[in-house]
Amino acid sequence: MSDSEKMSDAEAYAAITDTILNYAEYVDGGEIELWAELFCQDAVFDEGQAVTGRPAIQALLPKLLRLFTATAHHVSNIRIERTASTRAKATSYVHAWHRKLDGSDFEFWGRYVDVFAFEENAWRFSSRKVEQFGARGLEIKVDQVPRREPEIS
Repeated sequence: MSDSEKMSDAEAYAAITDTILNYAEYVDGGEIELWAELFCQDAVFDEGQAVTGRPAIQALLPKLLRLFTATAHHVSNIRIERTASTRAKATSYVHAWHRKLDGSDFEFWGRYVDVFAFEENAWRFSSRKVEQFGARGLEIKVDQVPRREPEIS
């Protein structure tokens, strides 16, 4: 029996929530190696263009961070569903503030759509897709959050 099989759902949810929150903390702190370790070895990270594998994901963050002098990612509305003893899926919302090199600000409102796997004795992102509700201060190419059509009676 693996460690994840011994975990209650509440314990798994707490560990997965820590992974989600650590993502924001490590990005904002420029902790590139710690950030990359949150991903499975064969993970897919899609922030407008999919990148596959932990080494490629780790190489991506410095390229993104050098566009800004500071960032602050605020995560909320975390919902987790454990789909198996070693798998889960989650969504969470993000409001991210960025200070660009010219001193102006860029803000992003969106959500993360995640799949988790228990790998190397930790809950890690198997995939993370970033979807956009809106942005201000920079044009970016990220998939829009799909809207449901209202039901009209």
